[in-house]
Amino acid sequence: MSDDQDWRVEAELEGSTDHHGVLERVLGSVRDEYGGTAAEAQTAMGESVAITHDGHRLFGYANAEPPLSDARRAIEAASERHGLTAAFKVSHWDGELDRWRQVDPPESPAEAQATHAKDLEAEADETQTVVCNVGSTLRASLEQAMSDWADTHGLECETVEHPHLLTTQVAFTVTGPRYRIEEFRAALRADAGSSIRADGFGTGLI
Repeated sequence: MSDDQDWRVEAELEGSTDHHGVLERVLGSVRDEYGGTAAEAQTAMGESVAITHDGHRLFGYANAEPPLSDARRAIEAASERHGLTAAFKVSHWDGELDRWRQVDPPESPAEAQATHAKDLEAEADETQTVVCNVGSTLRASLEQAMSDWADTHGLECETVEHPHLLTTQVAFTVTGPRYRIEEFRAALRADAGSSIRADGFGTGLI
């Protein structure tokens, strides 16, 4: 998905316990609707819709809402051929909230209240310690990269090292909104190329 594909249609499939195998077949059928292959599908849709899947859900991403209608019809038709039913949601990426915001169908009052509570929780400041193992020769560059990332995204970040012979265990203690800390963790996982763990979850330091 490219950065400008900020519209999303989500189809949650029901009707089979073999989600993985069925999804592969359904995804193939969706592409067949537009010519049989992924490349032909993207050409037929003007390269404006990208279709993927995660678990028992299918997603279509586009840079505007109208192209999602074609993707929705294709997913629905392919699902029916495999004896599945699909429940659809259309969302738009909200840069200020840093999350997908559901627009169709609109959230019920109860759902909107629950979403608002999650937003408040995600924005509350807290402190977490994220630990990873990194090769000794890469430690300095990793620390600098993550320190720069934290500064750019408004997080406080302190680093503690525990050197070993071939690797160094580095603990990053970060303070800020929970959703930013989750993004920090994802960025660290991508940069470190190793497993990480989180310790010392905070309780809302303001």
